[in-house]
Amino acid sequence: MVRFDTPEGATPIEDASGLLVEAVVTYADLSEKETENIIRAVNEHMRPRMRRPAVWLSEEYVRQVHRDMFDRVWEWAGRYRDAELNIGVAAHRIRDEVGKLCQDAAYWDDQKENPLPVLERAVRLHHRLSWIHPFPNGNGRHARLMSDIYLRVCRHRLPDWPSSALGGPGDLRDAYLDALRKADGGDFGPLVEYTKRFLSA
Repeated sequence: MVRFDTPEGATPIEDASGLLVEAVVTYADLSEKETENIIRAVNEHMRPRMRRPAVWLSEEYVRQVHRDMFDRVWEWAGRYRDAELNIGVAAHRIRDEVGKLCQDAAYWDDQKENPLPVLERAVRLHHRLSWIHPFPNGNGRHARLMSDIYLRVCRHRLPDWPSSALGGPGDLRDAYLDALRKADGGDFGPLVEYTKRFLSA
């Protein structure tokens, strides 16, 4: 059985039996194949003129984005994990928690008095998806893309994420993980500020 050495804070890849591509030996090989797949998904879901219905963020759409990101690499793309991890909610709660998140996002959008800023709403979406950890792998990249789609729908500036830096050890990844941990405790400020660092001009 193939095992990949993943960076600290990433979901370990204990089982590569669902791998659809050949000639993948190292984590770098895997990352290259996944990146090609993700670029296709970004091009599909981030089209500037793409029209979406008023209620577009659904549990089904959350799964569809993950499927489009990884369907050429992993057989389980778009399917919720059934394994218990030391991070994320219990597997049997995933569908309900994603559904609650979609309901919360609709509530944030409908708030008329003291509404949350668009960027904070996107950051909360980003964090909750990371916290739920719905899929066997790719959760951080999926959460960032879902946040970007939300910002695109709201016609907000987008972050230019330092993807290569976030995929391996270093100060940027450490700061990112620290901001996510603080958001676990209800302090979203660090993750908002972290995201602001990468907003396009």
